[in-house]
Amino acid sequence: MAARMAQLSLFVVALVIGVLLVGQLRSQARPIELSSLSAQELSTLIETLSTRNVELTDGLADLREQIRDYERAELQGQSALELTEEDLARLAAFAGLDAVEGQGIEIQVDGAFDPTAVNDLIYEVRNAGAEAVAVDDIRITARSVAVQGAGTLEIDGVPIGRSFTIRAIGSPAGLRANMERPGGILTLLQQSFDAVFVIEPRTQLRLPGTERDLAPQVARPVE
Repeated sequence: MAARMAQLSLFVVALVIGVLLVGQLRSQARPIELSSLSAQELSTLIETLSTRNVELTDGLADLREQIRDYERAELQGQSALELTEEDLARLAAFAGLDAVEGQGIEIQVDGAFDPTAVNDLIYEVRNAGAEAVAVDDIRITARSVAVQGAGTLEIDGVPIGRSFTIRAIGSPAGLRANMERPGGILTLLQQSFDAVFVIEPRTQLRLPGTERDLAPQVARPVE
């Protein structure tokens, strides 16, 4: 009976060792004959394998923590990328590269203006608080300027006639008040030219993006 119990105990010990690290046992150059080991040797082997199992468990925990760190970094990177993309979209829109929409005013203009008068009028609309401006379908950018073309005025190479429409996105009340103030640009232009201005607020305007290439030809970013 004692011999049978000893054999059963030996079987249980062997099973525990196999479950803990069967791979390690297989990696030995020559297989270990458990039946040939003494109780002390079996105890030492179990302790060694248990220690190794703890080390492997700790290593696995470290790897999982690294994965969580990578996942957090990825989420943070995505958030930063989204913010950067939003900033770029906003800059592109209000630099004139992309179309924009919003409330504002329309100014119906009729007059025999020279280029200086048209540039002064556009500048005054901007100065009144406009966030984006278009003359007819021409998006006004930092490089836009009215010039005298062949028989008519031009902006960005596009002819405009005597009558044209200025659309400006911004506060309708604020824009209108600034443009119609006594002694302002409209009064001065009406005194100098045969001009008529009609200003109307708009709850929704859509201004196109410019068709011009706005890439600098000389300037370079500072590194």
